Order: sequence, then C-alpha cells, then structure tokens
Amino acid sequence: MSKKIVIVGSGFAGVTAGALLQKQGQQVTLLEAAAEWGGSAGKFQRNKFRFPVGATLAMGFERNGVHDQINKYLNISVDISKLDKVMDIHLGNEHIPYYQNRKQFLRMWSRHIPEASERIEAFFKEVWFYASLTRTYMEHFPVLYPKRLHELMAVRRGFTINSLLLMPHIHSSLDKLVKKHRLEDETTFTQFLDSVLIDSMQTGYKTCSLLMGCTALDVYHRGVWYIKGGFFKVIEELIESLKRNEGTAKKLRRVTEIIPGICNGPAWLVKDHRGNEYPADEVILNMPIKNTKDLFPQHCYDQLKPHFKGKDSSNEQWGAFTLYLGTKDIFPADTPLFQQILVNPEGPVSAGNHFFVSISEQGDIERAPEGYRSITISTHIDLLNWNTKEEYDQLSEQIQETVLSILEKKFPGFTESVVHGLSGGPRAWERYTKRKGGAVGGFPQTPQNALQRAISHRTPLQGIWLCGDNVFPGAGSIGASSSGVHVARSILKDRIF
Repeated sequence: MSKKIVIVGSGFAGVTAGALLQKQGQQVTLLEAAAEWGGSAGKFQRNKFRFPVGATLAMGFERNGVHDQINKYLNISVDISKLDKVMDIHLGNEHIPYYQNRKQFLRMWSRHIPEASERIEAFFKEVWFYASLTRTYMEHFPVLYPKRLHELMAVRRGFTINSLLLMPHIHSSLDKLVKKHRLEDETTFTQFLDSVLIDSMQTGYKTCSLLMGCTALDVYHRGVWYIKGGFFKVIEELIESLKRNEGTAKKLRRVTEIIPGICNGPAWLVKDHRGNEYPADEVILNMPIKNTKDLFPQHCYDQLKPHFKGKDSSNEQWGAFTLYLGTKDIFPADTPLFQQILVNPEGPVSAGNHFFVSISEQGDIERAPEGYRSITISTHIDLLNWNTKEEYDQLSEQIQETVLSILEKKFPGFTESVVHGLSGGPRAWERYTKRKGGAVGGFPQTPQNALQRAISHRTPLQGIWLCGDNVFPGAGSIGASSSGVHVARSILKDRIF
C-alpha cells in the first residue's frame, strides 16, 4: 500500500528522496518555499545571465558514483563533460594545478617541491588507499548505525578484510597522516590541503576527520565534470522524474507548521503559508536542523532536540558571501573553469582571503550570451562578524574590493569586462534559500561531527525524517544525495539499488 509522503525543501537530498519514492509507487508531494528549485544547488536569472546559487564542482558522475547510480536508476541524464584539470589553486604568488590524473598530479608535486616529493607521494598513496576502502562502503549507501537488514547488508557488501585497517582512524584527524609523512612544515603543501578541504569538508587538515579527508582528497581524481547549463540541471531532471511518475512538486509553498494528525488519520498534517494542508504518513525535512524548531509543537520539538546532539544551537557552520558577475569573455582559451585563490597564504581560508571561482564554459549560452561568461565567486565567512548593518556593509565592501582586485591582476581587463554584478551575504542566503541565519555547507567534518557522530536521518518522531547537508554523510551534492537515498530506503524498508 502506498504512503502519502510530504517533502519540505528541494535541495539534492529532498528531490532525490522524492524521485526515488515516487518511482517506487508512493504518493509524494514536494513543497519548495522559493521561486526556484534546488536551494543552495539552485539557480537564478538576472538580465541575460544565469547564475548557480553556489560555486561548486560536479562530482559523483563516474561509474558507480553517487549521481551515476541515482541517474541510471531514474533513467535521467544531463549534458556533462569531464575535466582533465580539476582547477587551479593560487597560494599567493604560487600556482598549483590540480590534475585529475593521479600520476600527472604527483609529477606536479615533484616539480613544485622536489625535496619533499617522495614524502608527498607516500602521503597521497596512503590517502588514496584509505579512500578506496571507504568508497567500497559508500557505493552501497551505508548508514551509521545500521538498524535494518538491508542496512546491515549495505555494510556487509562494502566489507573486505582490508576494511579492518580503517578502524584505528575513525576518530583521528588528517593531521595524523601529515605528521606521519613529516609534511607539517611544508607550508605550501599544508596551505594547499587547507584550501581544498575548506570547500569540501568545511575545515582545515588539522581538524578534518582522517577518513572523510581522505575521501575528499581522492574524489577529484575519480572525475570532475562541467554540466552544460549548470549543476541545477540535475535538480530539474530529478523534479521531472518525480512528476513523470505522477508525483507533485510545488514552488512558493513555505511550510509554516507540522502537527500530529488525528486518530485513525494520517500521522502528520503539514501546513503552508497559503493555508493549504497536506496530510502525510511520512514527512521528509530537507532543511538545516535549526529550521525545524519553528515548525513543530513544543512537545514534538522536545523529542527532536536530543537527536541534534546540541548542534541545533551551535555556531559551527560557516556562512557565505557570494559575488555573481556577468562579464565579457576576456579569458584565455586555456583558463580553468574553476579556481581557488588564497590571497595571503599566511591568512585564514575565509573572509575574502580565500575564495572559489566558478566560470561558465565558453559557448554555454544557457549561462551567458555568446561572447560573455557567467561567474559565481564564494568565500566562507564567520557569521558572528556579520550581526550589525555597519559590520555587514563594511565586510561586503572589503570582500568585493579584494576579489575584484585579485581577479584584475590575474586577468587584466577583468574589472572593465564586468557588465552585470550583484552580491549576497548571509541575509540574502537566509532570504532566498530559507536557511536560518544564512548558515550554509553543513557542519565541519571534524572527528566530533563526522561518520558515526553525525546526525542520523532517523528521528525520535515516527514518520519524521531528516536529509540534507546537516545529516550523515555531510555536505555537497554527493553527501546530500546520499542522505536522500538513506531516507527513501528507510521508508521503503528496502535496498532500491
């Protein structure tokens, strides 16, 4: 017998769960508060330019990757092209090309830091070995901790005798391997690690979970893709899959209340800001956990709160300041589409000193008119520094000046090429993506937050489920989509694929 399932939020986790459940014959209604699908993975249009909300890389499309498995099962596809060079990383005046090919990547390091090249190679080979063991689990979408037979079998399918080698490192940080290979004093190398990990793991190498950090440093070598039109094309295809299988998806439906249903009726009643009511046997929340407090009666939230392990009141999450620029195409033909820039290598990997640049491909007219480019630039910010209007305005201006100045140096004529621009700080993120306080990117993947210490997709409230970047396995489209698979499997009590 099919269930009525209401999903709140249309990020990667929510639309993945919805498309999978609808294909399995459930009655799914997906509600999105904004005017666009996707949340942080969405897009918006200004003049003739289309911008992805967040600056990000597309991964997980390799054979048996997370998106590959989901898309094949749902019979959806997008126009993707694999990148040989993942991105350029600029550490002050130093330039580190990040190659997808492992041998080419190691040769780069041997040229860049020849005196430490053997230790760097040994470090990465150990990192990639642990990542390969972790990946055998991740391909089967394991949950921690497994409670049902299909969940136990997912863990069993990923187990080999070498899996036991992971056990001593579950609570360790990546710093352990850096010190083992005597690389802690190689500042260019450690700055490189911090620059890469802050975007994927939301923390630096000293505090990053060893196993999650290994996964992050391995995934780029399994493939990075450019998606024509933008990453949100995947979101749109997932929505179409849900609708094609007779599910319902509605924009501009902000959920205001979730209350227990009446006796002998659906378990929950979901209400939106227009006064519509949606009875549901199961409710899936694709939102930050801080957003849940205002939705439930107090007695329900009191049951939820211990499940959040104190993270609902923590300030661990970063915010983002983002620039969206439409420019004339002044870029050399070999310019990588993705760049990370650490302005002052001695400074923090945040607050405009470190930023990520995503440039639309030349000729991608879905993103920008012919002869122009669409650019999204993002930097991590500490939300505690953005409380007053004075702080907000001052920091916004400082970051914009820094970013434009650096890009002008790297691409002469850049400033004059800008024909359209706008910016978004934490208030904009809260307004448009409905993330409370403007916090983005999930929790830093430290040993205290990662793996079995992460928040589970299950909750103490029967019929209430969580998914997205705040729960296991974490942030990014791969992590969020995986959590959507976890929820769908738990509701169906079956493997799916």
